[in-house]
This record gives sequence, C-alpha cells and structure tokens, in this order.
Amino acid sequence: MQTLEYPIQIFDTSNVFDFIAVRRPHHPKSPAFLILKKGKLIFTEGLNSIELGENCVALIDSRQVYELQEISEKPEMLVIAFSRQYTEKLPLKINRLNAFVYFRNELIRNFCLDPKSFTRIWNNAELLQNILESEDPSTNREEIIRHLFSSAVYLFGDIISQNAVFSKEKVSRKQEITLQFLKNVGEHFLEEREVTRYAEKQFITSRHLTAILKEVTGKTAGQIIAAYVMKEAMALLSSTDKSVYEVSVDLKFSDQYSFGHFFKKHSGESPAFYRKRFRH
Repeated sequence: MQTLEYPIQIFDTSNVFDFIAVRRPHHPKSPAFLILKKGKLIFTEGLNSIELGENCVALIDSRQVYELQEISEKPEMLVIAFSRQYTEKLPLKINRLNAFVYFRNELIRNFCLDPKSFTRIWNNAELLQNILESEDPSTNREEIIRHLFSSAVYLFGDIISQNAVFSKEKVSRKQEITLQFLKNVGEHFLEEREVTRYAEKQFITSRHLTAILKEVTGKTAGQIIAAYVMKEAMALLSSTDKSVYEVSVDLKFSDQYSFGHFFKKHSGESPAFYRKRFRH
C-alpha cells in the first residue's frame, strides 16, 4: 500500500491492489469511495462481512480494519481515495459537517444502485480520473478537480440520505440499541472496554444491553469488544513493522504479557506466530 501522492487519487483495476490489501487485515491509508461496475468483491469492515456486485458502491473508512477476502477476475472498478484534510477545506453543504465525518457517522455505507444512478457516479469518477491523469496544462485544473470531487461527494451523500431514511424505518428498538453499541465500540474500544460505560451511553443497564446483544447478534457485549480489539491487533501485526511490545502499547494493554495472553486466548496462537504468516 502507498500514501497518497495528491489529496485525491484514483485507483482502477490496473493498480487497485496498491490501495487494497488482499487477505491481510489492514487500515487503508485514506478514506475512499469504492465504485464497482462489474465483478464481485467480498471483504470485512470491522466485524461486518460485505459483498458488493455489479453497480454497487461503498465508503471505505480509514479508521476501520478491512480485509479483502475475495475478488472476481477482471472486475471493473474505480476507487477515489482522498485526504480527510482535503474534504474539510471544501465548501460543502452536507449536514454542516465535512464530508468525511458525515459519511463515517452513518451506520450503513454500502449500496447497490439502479443503472441510472450508478452511471452518474461512474461517469463523474471517470471524468475526475481523466483530469487527474492528464498532463495537459490548464489554469483551471485545480478548480475542475475540486468541483468534480465535490460532485462525487454530493452524489454519495444523496445515496446515503435516501437509504438512511429507508433503513431507519425498518429498525426495531433492539436493533437500534445494537447498532448504536457497535458504532460506540468502533469509535472508543481503545480507550474504553468496560461494558457498563457503553450501557450508560444509552441509559440502560449492562445486563439489559448484553441480553439485547445476545439476542440480536448471538454474542455478548464483552465478546464484541474483544473482537474489535482483535481486529485492530491483527491489522497492526500483519500490516505494520511495529514490535509486539509497540502493538501492546498502541492497544492500551498494561504490558506485553497481558496482550500476548489476550491474543492467544482469542486466536489460539501467539502474536509472533500470527505475524509469521505475513512475513515472506
């Protein structure tokens, strides 16, 4: 994987693996819009398994841990990777927030579209790619790029707004509590691992929270929190050169031994042994 050479960078089938790692838990280097015209992708985002097919789009959140598990032969796709700082400078009118925060706060961030809606997004992305890759000098190049990227943000914003209203109508109270818990854990699991704290955020008891989670997901609150920690640990071990000690510090364990015990308990192998899988 590589860092962005420019605040916006578009990857296609020829170089998409410079952005997406296959069968390796990792944090993408930046947030991105993934646009799949043909083919199939199966990947995990945090604890969720996501399958995308023809005419599907997704927001890639650099704070989440991803693992690409399957990709069809010869897919047709574009990935618009962008700097969070770049979106903060754009004069966008989306919920009075910058685009990155707006999209990250939504619970559902992948959708399959009708052909007409998808074509609008695809054509906009292709034109943006053409301008980014063009070597022709233009006094208005930066403005054109800014407006085309802003168009991509608004198009994604429309999709999310339409689908968010539809999905919220179907969510029960128990599902709402579960989704909010997953969102809270995803944002705070490094600093907070006590179930009671997450229950307090929703003004319910930890016993009630755990009962709901067990019913909806089949897992307890503690198991879900541990799964988030494990995903992060796997990403750091497989995709960085940090020592096991440094990983234990990043994950807020009291010492390396505690981290090793936790990792082996939940995976059946030591952190060092797990890391060997990705060292060639």
